[in-house]
Amino acid sequence: MSNFVQSQTLYEKVLVAEFEEKARKNARPIEYLQTDKDIYETGEQLWFKFLQLDGQFLSPYQGDSILYLRLVNQISREVFWEEKYGIYSGFTDGMVLLNENLNPGIYNLEAYSPSSVYHEMKDYHAFKEIEIRQFINPEIIIRHNLSDQDDYSDTLSLIVSDKQGNRLSDAKIQITWLNSKRKSIHETTFQSNLEGRLEIPLNRTGSQWIDLDVTLGNKHVFQRIELKDITNPKEITFHPESGKLIHNQESFVMLSAAGDNNENQSRQGVLLKDGEILQFINMGSEGLGKFKVKPEKGSSYRILWNDTPSDTMTVFDQIEDRGVTINLNTLADTLLMTIQTSWPGQKHFLRLQVRGIVHVFHELILEDNSQIKIPLTNIPSGIAEIAIFNDQAEPLGERLTWIENNGKLIVEAKLNQQEYGSREKVKVTFTVKDSKGTPLEGVQIGGTVSDKLYQNSRYNRSLYTFAHIITQMGTNPNLESILGLSEENDFRKINNILESSNIEKYIWLEQKFENYRTVEYPLGNKLTGQIKYRNSSKENDSNYGLLFRGDNEGNTAFIPLDREGNFEIYPEELDFGKDEYLYIKALPKGSSEIILTIKDPFDDLESVLKTANFNYPSIDYGSSEQKLDLPAFDRNMILLSEFVVRGKRIEQEREKFIGELAERAKLDFNDDFLCNGFGHVWSVLNCYYCADKNIKPVEGGEYIEVFDSDREKVFGNASKHYDLSLGNWRRVIYKYPKYTDEELMKLYNMTRTKGFFVGAGFQAKEYPDHESKNDPEADYRNTLGWYPYLFTDSNGKAEIELYTSDIRSIFAGNFEVLSADGKMGKVNFEFVVK
Repeated sequence: MSNFVQSQTLYEKVLVAEFEEKARKNARPIEYLQTDKDIYETGEQLWFKFLQLDGQFLSPYQGDSILYLRLVNQISREVFWEEKYGIYSGFTDGMVLLNENLNPGIYNLEAYSPSSVYHEMKDYHAFKEIEIRQFINPEIIIRHNLSDQDDYSDTLSLIVSDKQGNRLSDAKIQITWLNSKRKSIHETTFQSNLEGRLEIPLNRTGSQWIDLDVTLGNKHVFQRIELKDITNPKEITFHPESGKLIHNQESFVMLSAAGDNNENQSRQGVLLKDGEILQFINMGSEGLGKFKVKPEKGSSYRILWNDTPSDTMTVFDQIEDRGVTINLNTLADTLLMTIQTSWPGQKHFLRLQVRGIVHVFHELILEDNSQIKIPLTNIPSGIAEIAIFNDQAEPLGERLTWIENNGKLIVEAKLNQQEYGSREKVKVTFTVKDSKGTPLEGVQIGGTVSDKLYQNSRYNRSLYTFAHIITQMGTNPNLESILGLSEENDFRKINNILESSNIEKYIWLEQKFENYRTVEYPLGNKLTGQIKYRNSSKENDSNYGLLFRGDNEGNTAFIPLDREGNFEIYPEELDFGKDEYLYIKALPKGSSEIILTIKDPFDDLESVLKTANFNYPSIDYGSSEQKLDLPAFDRNMILLSEFVVRGKRIEQEREKFIGELAERAKLDFNDDFLCNGFGHVWSVLNCYYCADKNIKPVEGGEYIEVFDSDREKVFGNASKHYDLSLGNWRRVIYKYPKYTDEELMKLYNMTRTKGFFVGAGFQAKEYPDHESKNDPEADYRNTLGWYPYLFTDSNGKAEIELYTSDIRSIFAGNFEVLSADGKMGKVNFEFVVK
């Protein structure tokens, strides 16, 4: 056994530099979305926080300035919200308005940045699944016969009723079967019978979810049900710990079953060698098993399971003649490595890297069986790859392991009490420490306090699991659930899962870098557009355009144009235009036709996402369990003791500046005129004979309009009087011409784009005195506080104060923590409002 020494030769330094250069080119920021809730009602405001971390160092990413955010129906992919937000040193936060007309269902809140979206992208992570309902306490209740312990029934039985238990007949139920990627594979529509019942044949082939969309009159409810596919038996795979089995080298082998996390997957069996029992095998309830074997090439190996004695599983169908086997064991702050090689006495290289950064690289002379200690003191937390190379730098063996080295922060939340009344002050004190118990100053805390009914208890994804697992290995519910625990992690179990994982999923494998090529990034940290003058020579074209806010046409700025008329709009201008349209006006040159365009960055997203896989979490939706009987409430209601009054929201038809432009256009581009009618009762509109066109018609005025094709007959060629007896005329109530926004902008040589969306900030209510607590206006806030940015003081503490609403429920606080050097943590707490 030898202790590891990290001195490097020039050749080793070159190999390390080459690897890290390739890794840095492949590094993209880690992006994470945090929302105030998981479940929303239509008409609410959604609050979010978006952060970018450097993909290797986990420190705030500084490279992007614009966030492109969308709210998309998960199945139809219809877009319901599309706005730009400013990113500042890796962070932004804001709100999304959930339209009252949104249909209940599952939606994706999707965040896109210039550095993370590229053509032929394979995996997309920066989104959050949310559920939208009409009411948290639904007016239609759906009960079904499928439970968490699915009995694999071939029929889905539904009962549809109201909140009082009365069965609802003639309810329309649209059913959509979904695969594991949330793609629709089949749709059909049924109707409940007189007893509110419905029997639906289940087609489980390829289906993992069923969406139920139920409507009855103006009532509408959605529910998603998870299915188990009985047509595909649970696949069991085996994984040699070093990726390969080598002849006569003793190695651990991991078994894993692709089953349900919540299901007991324990199995027992035996390993057969050439038909003889070699050893007993046990697979635990989580679907993982581990055994040691010394394989011999030419022998036949099979596994016989006790529960299926007629079915055996062939294993070890490929045993290599030569190679390297790596066995790892973590002892306190040391990684103990046992290496077997088919080339004893020869030069080998050992490399340990985390997120593409090499922390150990050294030349070794290995024996048949060598043991090496690697100090872990200066190696960061995360998944590490350990690889052995020959003297030609060719890989001989590799494997993954988990390293926990003070990467998780200890966070505590202390409440001033556990139970509160309505409109009462709640005080929460946070304390953040490192793994050694030292308080940390300047740590960022962000999170929410909201009604537990609006939170999905099965959504366990956190920044810590997201940064260390999902973005490094893809979705792995076993790893997520272990790493998500607040108590000390079971590192042995984590490493067992990593051993049983497909190592090719790890994004920092060197062989993935070999195929690196320059990719195209469709989104930018600026917007681009063009002003094109037709029928003019370029030397006469203007070199500038004008830029101004829609609410302030007088405050203009010049934007330069290149020789082709291209211009750019930077984040500073988008910030200047926040919550308004930014208008770009061309400076006309003579009678040249002017074409103005601004490229919409959202247009390029759909083509990019065709190749990307969404890494969905495993969570439940649409539970029909009625925990509390709460009144249905939205912002357009006034709740009184005995009845409800609804108000209709007044929506502004068009932006103020465009409205003013429309008024100007009535005079600037309206050629309609009147003559006196030569004594007739009604004036004539656009008289064929009159030379005086200065008299303008009035909106709502009544005039004579002559049919265009018969103007000469009515007016005559030389006569100055009318012959209305011909009848080729009509009386009209005059209306000014109507222009669309696009037509108006074209008339005035303009185009526009939205500035950054900001909206109103989160408004927290306070009840500091007796008078405010007795205010008769009802307070039905289900989100009591939204705090995207809190920072700890020199004692590692931060405090919040908030007031409860009139809702009697269990409220939960969910807060995540990030230090400047990339350490993370989270804390959850609950309290009751009686």
